[in-house]
Amino acid sequence: MGETVNTIGSNGEPCLSAIEEKFPRIAKALSELWGKEGYSAYVSSLVFDERGGRQGFPPDVSMELFTLYQLLDFKFEDDIWTQSDQSV
Repeated sequence: MGETVNTIGSNGEPCLSAIEEKFPRIAKALSELWGKEGYSAYVSSLVFDERGGRQGFPPDVSMELFTLYQLLDFKFEDDIWTQSDQSV
């Protein structure tokens, strides 16, 4: 996710995720933090209201953020999918 990946819709226009469309600043931050140390904490702070009294995100954005949060569970050091062909 180092760079935003867009697909082309049926009208020939780029398709944006709900996060990109409604919260471009957050999408940019997610893209810049992807694979870096602060990514987990940032996604977590977006999914869970740690300050209290926040309005929350629209359902489509919440679903995308929660999906990104769930993907954190799949990032393990010993995960065979993250190893190169040479180290197996």
